[in-house]
Amino acid sequence: MRFPRCLAWLMVLFWLVPVARAQLSGQDLKEAKKMVKGPLYLRLDAPCRYGARFGLSVEPLLEVSPTESNVERRLSLPGKLRVESVYWGFSPNDAVSWGALSVKGDTVQVWMEGLPPNSVEVIIDFVQIKNLDDFKKAFDLTFSRVPLQNEHPEWPEEIRRAIAEHRVIVGMTKQQAFCVVGMPINLQTGEEKGVKVETWFPRIDRGTIITGRKVKSTRTGFPAMIKFVDGKVTAIEDTARAPDLKP
Repeated sequence: MRFPRCLAWLMVLFWLVPVARAQLSGQDLKEAKKMVKGPLYLRLDAPCRYGARFGLSVEPLLEVSPTESNVERRLSLPGKLRVESVYWGFSPNDAVSWGALSVKGDTVQVWMEGLPPNSVEVIIDFVQIKNLDDFKKAFDLTFSRVPLQNEHPEWPEEIRRAIAEHRVIVGMTKQQAFCVVGMPINLQTGEEKGVKVETWFPRIDRGTIITGRKVKSTRTGFPAMIKFVDGKVTAIEDTARAPDLKP
């Protein structure tokens, strides 16, 4: 029995033509837009590429799926802007608002604006978003509706106050320190007298952002080094805060 020629061609087309990616329904999108109105507080570092293409442009670097976040993939790719720089302007517990969404297939681009004194744009890509539940999971990985310290009334008041002031203090856990400095640029592990030791080297320089005719370059004010012994901060090496630079 010969295989029907038309059916064979249909099978070939099925394998060659990409399957359309699912995306949020109209009702799901309405609910998602309500969620990002803010103010919101970041749980993650949210760097972007800023530069010029047709006027000032911003490219997202942070990708968040329903299960994980990733910055390294986009950082490894060449940028599309004519004049560009990577600016690590937003860290955990920084406040953002004025959310807007755009949808392309299963990617939902979330545009936000930082609240003073960090009044610059930030864009985050939610990826692998097929329905509202996926969006909510990515949202919860990225944002909190309250300052991070307010999610943990059980933490000591001194710890909660330090997080609110973007300071690391002795006695913090790694989770608490992350709420201040985010992901360190380098991390070392080892042991001292049979006790686990971990040393973080937080980001000191945020990089440069081009905003109109201004060039803004700032320091984070984070410690140069944080040492954890048995999971808690025991030593901090401070670094001086540098003023903003202008051309």
